[in-house]
Amino acid sequence: MNNILSWTRHANVSRIELIWAGLATLSIYVVYCAIWRLYLSPIAKFPGPRLAALTDLYEAYYNNWLGGKYIWKIDELHKKYGPIVRISPRDLHVGDPDFYDVLYPSTTDRRRANKAPSLTKFFGLDDSLFSTVDHDIHRMRRAALLPYFSPSYVRKLQPAFQERLDVLLKRLSDLKDTDVPVNANCVFAAFSNDLTHILAFGECQHKLETPDFDSSERDASLSGAQSFHLLKRMPWLNNIMMALPTWLSQSMSPALGSYMRQKKMTREKVAQLAATSDDDWAGKNTPVFRGLLHSEKLPPEEKTVERLAQDAQMLLMAGTLTMASTLEHMVYWMVANPEVLRKLKEELRTAIPSINDVGKTPLATLEGLPYLTAVIKEGVRLIYGNSTPHFRIDPDGPLVYRDAKTGKSWVIPQGTSVGMTSVLLHHNEDNFPNSHAFIPERWLGDEGKKLDKYMVGFGKGSRICLGMPQGYGVLRLVLSQLWRLWASPDARIGDEIGVLGLYNTTAEDVKMEGDFFVAKYKKQQGVEFKLNSFRD
Repeated sequence: MNNILSWTRHANVSRIELIWAGLATLSIYVVYCAIWRLYLSPIAKFPGPRLAALTDLYEAYYNNWLGGKYIWKIDELHKKYGPIVRISPRDLHVGDPDFYDVLYPSTTDRRRANKAPSLTKFFGLDDSLFSTVDHDIHRMRRAALLPYFSPSYVRKLQPAFQERLDVLLKRLSDLKDTDVPVNANCVFAAFSNDLTHILAFGECQHKLETPDFDSSERDASLSGAQSFHLLKRMPWLNNIMMALPTWLSQSMSPALGSYMRQKKMTREKVAQLAATSDDDWAGKNTPVFRGLLHSEKLPPEEKTVERLAQDAQMLLMAGTLTMASTLEHMVYWMVANPEVLRKLKEELRTAIPSINDVGKTPLATLEGLPYLTAVIKEGVRLIYGNSTPHFRIDPDGPLVYRDAKTGKSWVIPQGTSVGMTSVLLHHNEDNFPNSHAFIPERWLGDEGKKLDKYMVGFGKGSRICLGMPQGYGVLRLVLSQLWRLWASPDARIGDEIGVLGLYNTTAEDVKMEGDFFVAKYKKQQGVEFKLNSFRD
């Protein structure tokens, strides 16, 4: 620096001249970037708005300024430009459902698919399974986790899950005729959080027993998700917030502060598991993160408390938010569609003959109920899983997309980030006519089996959501027992204990209004209902 200053003095270069030189250099750089992005980039040939190709501010306007609206703008771009569109300086988006299996190859496919870095930094969990960029590292980490999320392991955990469900149903029964509105999201978040803690750490938080169904962890997870668009652009905020004392980060940003508190809590839980001995778990189900700490499928550097704590937080977030959102909306759809509920209740009676049999039916029996399965699939379709585009990069060679309608083929260069979006695919009217309506019948019979190809609520391919078997298992348990015990105002089979009716909730309240990694809804506090005795 001193040499530069000395040179400027001897060369008689003024500060004004230095500033102009800097501005000139910046201008040249900006012009170069613009020319590269618009004309020289490997994806310059793909259709799309020039402004989106030029700058990330195009996306930022829809997501950061308007609040998670870019996926609907992408839908508009597909209608204007076709099934493959350039949506940013580095990203392409495909709207053709038949390309999904190509972009997201299965575990049996020899092709690799890396995750785009743009989808990994925002949670500050860079070393978690979810954020793993490299295909091979992801495969190794996933293999270690897989045994804890198999259908057989879920069935093994049914008694522990049933104990929590018994508490949930008892709490609801106690609220009958109290005229107290029940917040479905809070209730189901408390339930799913208790289950996730049992699965992850081998202990229960007993949030279901709290008077107000303690929503602190749900709020922390939701805060992390709703900070998605901000942290995606400024991931360094995670490091700053984590370095601050909890009280300070909480006062600066209650939302981010809650998320950072959850981060520290999950690390402490994993550290506690690391300090336990085998004798402590004799005769008990080994929790996920106790098992991973001693997994032979992972090298030592993969089994550190710091890395596993990141997986633990992702599990808590996904297990709490997605299950709670699905169940609360299922309450709305069941009550709002009495014909659907009547069909479901009649089928449930074949597996649960009387209300005295509630809680005694094995998961394997519930798995054999076709209409219950169809109801769950339709619910998953309309909840979407992750609502944001998921980008993949093929590291080995170009991909080829062929437009079946025009016959035109597009060669996607190696290393290009390409994404697809569950929200848009689940509302493709060719596959799902009247797509915004709740119609379980679409999943029945041979036609329903064909639709499985287009169900991407849990993702597909080698990175399909690990928790899918657990998710379906818990949904079967809750829906079968809840609706065997309760009737809706317009759907009753005769031996239920009371009526569950919606309160202060309309169709508009369950309509998605923004993408914040998970869907955001108009009524942020969630679906509400009241429980009453029959009044004949």
